[in-house]
Amino acid sequence: MKKATVTYTAPKGEAKTLDIGGTTLVSGKADTVICDDALMARLEKAGGMLKVEGVSDYTPPKEAPRGDEPKETAKTEKDEHVGKAHR
Repeated sequence: MKKATVTYTAPKGEAKTLDIGGTTLVSGKADTVICDDALMARLEKAGGMLKVEGVSDYTPPKEAPRGDEPKETAKTEKDEHVGKAHR
């Protein structure tokens, strides 16, 4: 994958936003675009409406374990008394 800063300049009378690779670009505002190598190559060649800067290789971060699964632990006698009111 590739990562770059892309600035979209809308032609007169055209939409002020452009969706590219899951990123919505607003005319005149630079934004980071992450996409596959083929789409990045097309963006670089587009010229005119798109200014592409700082193209670099990008590796998405690995998804960390979510931790949603309950973990089973051995209960001790001490654990069973925690949180109980003593009278």
